[in-house]
Amino acid sequence: MSADSNTPKSASEAAAQREAAAAYKKVLSGESLSNREQTALKKFERDKEEKLRWQYYGKIPQKHWREMSGRQTKVLHEQAGLYGLPFGGANICLPDVVLALHNFLAANARKLAAPDDELMQSGANSPALERYREERATLAKLERQEREGTLLPRDEARDGLGRIATRLRAAGELLERQFGPEAREILDEALSDADREIEQVFGGTDESDPQ
Repeated sequence: MSADSNTPKSASEAAAQREAAAAYKKVLSGESLSNREQTALKKFERDKEEKLRWQYYGKIPQKHWREMSGRQTKVLHEQAGLYGLPFGGANICLPDVVLALHNFLAANARKLAAPDDELMQSGANSPALERYREERATLAKLERQEREGTLLPRDEARDGLGRIATRLRAAGELLERQFGPEAREILDEALSDADREIEQVFGGTDESDPQ
């Protein structure tokens, strides 16, 4: 069951907190704890950790979710909309995702138990079906390459290039001090050209992706 930090403490919780506070005070003053105090302190710390864990479950930054999933923000948004799973926002509530996931599995149990793709397994043939099979094969290859790390997500590549550009601009300050403003202008112009190339290749940033 989730823990709400705004829920009023019960009498037993308040008593446990007072007992733990007294135990902490004794520890700080170098006094020994009785077995009862040690047990009470351990229980208080476990309960505190449990409450914090549920708080973190309720608000996972999408950046962390993206890193764990190995998927781009755009893909997460598409999957959230397609399958009705609530992980497309700036923060993800893990209990909501778990509930939605198991509801999805229950609602689609028959489909999921069926052959992987009837069209892929079918012996029929047509130009449209052949194109479909080629697209499925391409998607499978891209997903495999992404999992293996040989296919770098576009937003990660853009972020990496941006960090490199930031370091080069910092180096431009040293060039200006040693060789004058002309050297800095040459580097800045080259970096501006690089920015335009990056913008052309990777497109604009996804404003819905919190950094």
